[in-house]
Amino acid sequence: QNLPLNSQSGASFFAKGKTMEINYSDFDLVIVQAVDFEALKANDFDVEHFFTDQGWSHFFDSLNGPVYPILVKDFWPRCEIYDKFEADREYTLRVAEDMVNNKGKSREQLGLKEFKETEIRSNVSGA
Repeated sequence: QNLPLNSQSGASFFAKGKTMEINYSDFDLVIVQAVDFEALKANDFDVEHFFTDQGWSHFFDSLNGPVYPILVKDFWPRCEIYDKFEADREYTLRVAEDMVNNKGKSREQLGLKEFKETEIRSNVSGA
């Protein structure tokens, strides 16, 4: 659940630095529509009416919504791969913080999220 930053909470905040050095101008974004009915029609697949007749056109409008190039270009230089190796490392470091009390506890008991799958993690900075 993403909550807005509460600047009055007194909690600490930090902005994640870049994990790779790349200039915004080095990115070539290719912005395409998830479902391009015009391209399908040009290739003799006129199927749009099947979806509009069922009232699905609004769904496709949301898929083909706006793209925010600055956010995309800010996301990728700050990304990290969080895999099983990193999850195990995170767990080991948490146990090592207090071996007496933490040894043998589960991830959840240590306040860590359950590892389910490899993730790409990132954040973006303010403008």
